Amino acid sequence: MKRPRVSLLEGCRSIENFEYLNKIDEGAYGVVYRAKDKSNDDVVAIKKLKLEKEKEGFPITALRELSTLISLKHPNIIEVKEVVYGSSLDKIYVVMEYLDHELKSILEDRKLSFTQSEIKSLTK
Repeated sequence: MKRPRVSLLEGCRSIENFEYLNKIDEGAYGVVYRAKDKSNDDVVAIKKLKLEKEKEGFPITALRELSTLISLKHPNIIEVKEVVYGSSLDKIYVVMEYLDHELKSILEDRKLSFTQSEIKSLTK
C-alpha cells in the first residue's frame, strides 16, 4: 500500500517519526539504517546524508541521486518514499523502501556462483 504524498502545506516529517533498528552500511555520501515508521510500523531504509563538509549548501551529488531515484519508477529500482529532517538544517535523511538484499552485495558475495542463465537474467 502506497503512503499518500504529504501536502506541501504540511511540510516534511521529522526523523523523530522513525525508530532506528540497526545500521546497514556506510558509503561516501551517507550512512544507511534500517528503521521503523512509528505511524504505520513499516520497515524502511533511511540514508543520513553526509553534509558536514559542505560549505556551499546542499551537495550536488546528493541532489542528483535524489532527483534520479525520485524520477525513476521501476520494480527493480528502489523507491524513495520521502525526505525528512533532523534536529538541525545539516541533518537530512532519505526514507526508502527496505530490501533484505541489494544486487551489488549479492554479486560481490564470493560464496555464490551463478549459472550462465542466472547471469543473463541478472543482466537483463
